[in-house]
Amino acid sequence: MPTPGEVGLRRILAVADVLLGVVEEAELVEHLLPVLRRAVPSDTVLWLAGDRQRPALWRAEPTGAVTAEQAAALEAHALADPLLAQAWTGTAAAMRRSDLHTDSEFRRLATYPAVFGPLHARRQLAMGVQPDDQRRVVVVFNRERPDFAQHDVAVAEALRPRIGRALARFAGSNPRREKVSPREADVLDLLCRGLTDRQIANRLGISPRTVDKHLEHAYVKLGVRCRVQAASRWQS
Repeated sequence: MPTPGEVGLRRILAVADVLLGVVEEAELVEHLLPVLRRAVPSDTVLWLAGDRQRPALWRAEPTGAVTAEQAAALEAHALADPLLAQAWTGTAAAMRRSDLHTDSEFRRLATYPAVFGPLHARRQLAMGVQPDDQRRVVVVFNRERPDFAQHDVAVAEALRPRIGRALARFAGSNPRREKVSPREADVLDLLCRGLTDRQIANRLGISPRTVDKHLEHAYVKLGVRCRVQAASRWQS
């Protein structure tokens, strides 16, 4: 029977395989989340990305696990949640929820009834990734039970710098990203891959109307008038 260390190494190598050869950040995240969910066995995985001040973009694995309303609540209350705040602005090291506070304290947080309770996320492990000085990513692994073991924490911590280096490859590759919000950038990435508004909405867990609004704002910032022009400008 393999030891926990051997199992952990296999999980890390599986993630490393995904990090190689990807040419777009959106593609990287899309392929990475399912592998992360297996590497640190979880019911769901949340990916929060944004600038140094606060999260502005989220993904969920499985796709659709989090509703648009839950995502909005998560963004609003993320920095008031000690686990998420520690990953976002603190040491960023992989840490279990149970290492910070009790279950009763967790249930009193605004994020519990709004997001984590409905997800049955009784146990959590979070880590922060810093691709560069401007960007931050927080990855939250959720499961109902049992709690994450110490070797799960070790695997997550080993993956953290690898993910950061992979994301750093995309820094500055598209100067137009500085003109739009992280969420608008994510919509544009998927638009360039040929997805419809409804498909983009399903992928990001938001409504088609919200996708349309993000595109409207992006058109103005990019100086274009339609989807075709936006895709061309975004890829140029």
